Amino acid sequence: MIQTASSKEQDIDSLAIIDEVHLTTFTDGDATLEEELGTLFIKTALGYVKRMKEALSAGRAWSAEAHALKGASGNLGARRVAALARRAELEPPSQDQIDAILSAIDDVESFFADRAP
Repeated sequence: MIQTASSKEQDIDSLAIIDEVHLTTFTDGDATLEEELGTLFIKTALGYVKRMKEALSAGRAWSAEAHALKGASGNLGARRVAALARRAELEPPSQDQIDAILSAIDDVESFFADRAP
């Protein structure tokens, strides 16, 4: 089956913002640790995106930055961000990819804000 761009987008959109089972296992259910990791992830992810924007402006590849974002996202269980970062790692850089990643990071930030004790 050939997957079109729109079906790929739908697949990514259907992924969990955060895999809660993974997060709970990773943090052993410690709500304070979850909050700390969420805050650290947002800061780190935005740093990678900043470097991706710089790469896009300079017309250079950003696969290293996208790969690092993919890894950080996977460690936390941020499935949607990880999938978008993987796509960015494999495809030519574009502003649309940055916008999609930033939107997914916003969703992660909202997820943790909603869980804050």
